[in-house]
Amino acid sequence: MDNLTHAALGIAAGIAVHRRGGSVSAAAVAGLLAAEAPDLDIFIRSADDPLVAFRWHRHFTHSFVFTPVLALLSAWLSAWFFRRRHNVGWRELFLPGLAGALTHLLCDGCTSYGTMLLWPFTERRFAWDCLPIIDLAATLPLLTLAALAWRRHAPRLAAGALLWFAAYAALGVVQQGRAENSVRAWLAAQGVVPERLAVKPTFSNLIVWRAVWLHEGRWQAAALRNVPFTATRLARGESRAAWTPTSPGNPPPFTAGAHVIADFSVFTQGWNTYDRVDGAILVGDIRFAMLPTSARPLWSVRCAPGGALADTTLVMDRSLRPGDWGRLGALLAGTHPGFILLD
Repeated sequence: MDNLTHAALGIAAGIAVHRRGGSVSAAAVAGLLAAEAPDLDIFIRSADDPLVAFRWHRHFTHSFVFTPVLALLSAWLSAWFFRRRHNVGWRELFLPGLAGALTHLLCDGCTSYGTMLLWPFTERRFAWDCLPIIDLAATLPLLTLAALAWRRHAPRLAAGALLWFAAYAALGVVQQGRAENSVRAWLAAQGVVPERLAVKPTFSNLIVWRAVWLHEGRWQAAALRNVPFTATRLARGESRAAWTPTSPGNPPPFTAGAHVIADFSVFTQGWNTYDRVDGAILVGDIRFAMLPTSARPLWSVRCAPGGALADTTLVMDRSLRPGDWGRLGALLAGTHPGFILLD
């Protein structure tokens, strides 16, 4: 999730587990530093590798095995900072640091991006699809309680902050399961057996969900409005062809372009779209788009037919078409004209 949420979780976790009689401020800082540290992987860059950010973000720094290292470094830095005012040692701050680092991993696992929690034993990316990357309804109460816990030296308020966030994530699990069950039942009633299906949260809410499924070589996107205690409604969106290794225009085997597409497919786990643009192919990640009904991926790989690395680039598409904000508002408000009742 966003770094403000990670910071609030780290502070709350550090205060909640700090040693009784110890420094609350030192524990809060240790938790804060450890909760932010995993995202230092964003500084891993390479001019020769267009996918380096996808390859290394949420990689080893986000694994359970690496959390003691982050906890130790954070505890040492916090102890050094407070060495004169509070006379604390790194040993008593190790547990707050460890708790802060764990909140980052578990929080990121709740989102849809994918996190290598069990590296190096497996490079599988865990994504529980129950929280958006940014959600003010989750973050603002959490941040308020964490700040009050630090200001008042109140571990109970810190525990309350963690409980609030856990309860919100649990609501996300319920909402995601309900939305997925609804769309599966609807597809079955239409006689459609999807080869793959995913239901993911959208920006800053647990009401409108993005559904994507593969059927007969095409991806279909749809929005699901899923208000608790009311019937789920669905609005069909755009469709796009699925990429395959035999798609026309693919770069020759063993070229740099073919290697980049293969690496990209590992990250996307095969949720690849296919398009042709000016003679080149565009292989995108259908899981993420600016609107829940859009089939335009947020990120794609553009590769010319020859497969040269110089002609292979990463394309980011965060553009909005005229009226997109209105369409998103209609989905949230339930006034979209394309809605159909599912249950």
